[in-house]
Amino acid sequence: MRRLRHIAWRTFSSHHKQPFTLPPPKLISTSHLLDEERVPWYEENRFYPAKPGEVLAERFQILVKIGYGSSSTTWLARDIRKMYVTFTILSLACVLKITSDFNDGEFVAALKINNCEGAVSERELEIEEHIAKSGSSHGGRALLRTHLEYFEVEGPRGKHLCLAYPPMREPLWRFQRRFEDSVIPFPLLKVYLLVLLKALDCLHTACDLKLEHIMMPFEDGEVLSGFLNQRLEQPAEYKIDAVGRHVFRHDSDFGDLRRSWMSMTPHIVDFGSSLQLHGETGRGLFPIQPNHYRAPEVTLGFPWNRSADIWSLGTLIWDMAQNTELFQQAQDSNGNYDSKAHLAEMIALLGPPPPGFIEASHSTLLLKWPQKIKIYGGELCENAMEMFGGPFFDDDGKFLHEHLIPDRKIEDTLPLLEEKDRTELLSFAKKMLTWDPEKRATARELLEHPFLKLE
Repeated sequence: MRRLRHIAWRTFSSHHKQPFTLPPPKLISTSHLLDEERVPWYEENRFYPAKPGEVLAERFQILVKIGYGSSSTTWLARDIRKMYVTFTILSLACVLKITSDFNDGEFVAALKINNCEGAVSERELEIEEHIAKSGSSHGGRALLRTHLEYFEVEGPRGKHLCLAYPPMREPLWRFQRRFEDSVIPFPLLKVYLLVLLKALDCLHTACDLKLEHIMMPFEDGEVLSGFLNQRLEQPAEYKIDAVGRHVFRHDSDFGDLRRSWMSMTPHIVDFGSSLQLHGETGRGLFPIQPNHYRAPEVTLGFPWNRSADIWSLGTLIWDMAQNTELFQQAQDSNGNYDSKAHLAEMIALLGPPPPGFIEASHSTLLLKWPQKIKIYGGELCENAMEMFGGPFFDDDGKFLHEHLIPDRKIEDTLPLLEEKDRTELLSFAKKMLTWDPEKRATARELLEHPFLKLE
């Protein structure tokens, strides 16, 4: 196993490495759903019943819950084993060491405790191992957060894979709320797109890119130490669910940014829904991507490749630059994916798809997946037509739902930008938002685009 990278602070220095004594947790009375209880398809027995103060694998003491998802919870955890003295193993993803004595510090990880669903978490582990090995010499590797160590713990219903990561401050969507109108300033937008493209150029997987999977690191180590000094003096709040499991309230508010925040750069995290592709020509077939960011080739059943992530990043530009989604018809009023309306909006903004692309879609919609997929309502689907509908075009290439095409132009979708900036950004974005994935620019090609030349 690789050893945990170093994060240290003054107040918590200790040579004995004994577990901290934490305040007794506080039971709250509420009938409202809390944290992971609000996740669709929540099954309480699949979650590990973690509690603050608990020591896992005789090594990691759980301190504060900082997050949750559909299949895991995440905690700040203290490494109580023998201290390391090596400073050079710090990476961009770690907060800075702020003690002057290398022997006088603590090690804290963001510990992700997965549900007892072996196949999903094992795939995440394998993909992160693949990323760590294949891109070790690439300049974008430091921008991909992968686990530093892993181990298993036994829960009431089975084994849970635990992954230890460098802690991060907050997701990009929360970070951008700190700016006026929740919009990332244009000069910073260029820098962040440059950084994210470097990370994507390093990847040999499809990473299911979305705002939640882009996180900002801590600007310095004292932010984390100050947070823990305060939180560990307060009792953790929890409720008891229907089966007696303790559900703890998460706390991930690390306070205001410090002056050094300009040094923060985004990182791509969470590869649990990623799919490994083999080589430059590798293809996938299973449906991927959140509704708003889904590439046309995925909806139409084409075998897709890494260019699907380029499409996702292209659509994310509007989230960052406008605080709005480019495709506003991708979901119906109930939050379900509306493939017809989504494709109609693509036609409005990008123009009609090429004839060859349309012709091929008649057969790709029927391509069988390696295994059936269960969708909302429990129905099993075995191809894109069963999942997304279709056909969407007639034999002459005419779109069958023209009444859904909105009166929108892509040139009108960036009203917050100056005309010069808008023109430059659209020139860049159009290289990413093409119907035909083979015509879509690669991450490496986009890194050479004039738009990203920083003045």
